[in-house]
Amino acid sequence: MGSSEQRRVAEPVSGYGAAFDRLFVRGRDAVLAGNHYRDSPPVDGGRWGLSVVLPPGPACAARLAAVTAEALAVAGPDHWPTGAPEAAHFTVRALEAHRSGVRAGDPLVRRASSALLRAAAACRPVRLVLRGLTLTPSGVMACGYPVDPAADEFAARLGDELGADAWFEADFTRDIWYATLVHFTGPLRDPVGLVDWVAARRDLHLGEVVVGAAELLRFRFNGRQPVRVSLARAPFGTGTGTGTGTG
Repeated sequence: MGSSEQRRVAEPVSGYGAAFDRLFVRGRDAVLAGNHYRDSPPVDGGRWGLSVVLPPGPACAARLAAVTAEALAVAGPDHWPTGAPEAAHFTVRALEAHRSGVRAGDPLVRRASSALLRAAAACRPVRLVLRGLTLTPSGVMACGYPVDPAADEFAARLGDELGADAWFEADFTRDIWYATLVHFTGPLRDPVGLVDWVAARRDLHLGEVVVGAAELLRFRFNGRQPVRVSLARAPFGTGTGTGTGTG
């Protein structure tokens, strides 16, 4: 992602709302038709590859986990609770397809760690207002609204610093910020009930999260769901932000 590429910057009450509305319609239709996407444990060459993410702070993680538990009670207990504290995250950029056994000494990890440190040092902490849930063809999301350009500035700077290692998403722009709370893995216990449950929470206020550091991570399947395995952590520079990542 070059510096000339821009994401949409949204105020807390506008901007991304239309994109989340479109996702809800697609998710509702897929869930009611029974043709929603069903995730499966990561395999080499598939999803859940090396990524840079914004991890939620403890308070935010607790709020997301509570809503995730409620969602699973409607969707069914066999789906992945990816809003649990050990899994929740806001993806900034995926760097490759899933590759098992990635370790800190891996050449890509070393290069990406350096790029992450440079990018984060040049950017301020990220602030997201979490307001509302949406349904997608593959799960349930918590919707994030940047309160200033910091999140998008970091995403663009990271792409620049990665250089050739940004190839994996070179033709793909992530234009919304979100945390997926539930990934569907099979039939839904109550499809109509799930649609209604999410619809009633389209404006649920989950507070503001201030993220003080970004992470490079891989995903490990723990028998229940993919969880985060941190490979590098990079604090944001001071900029104009004042957050500590505890939201």
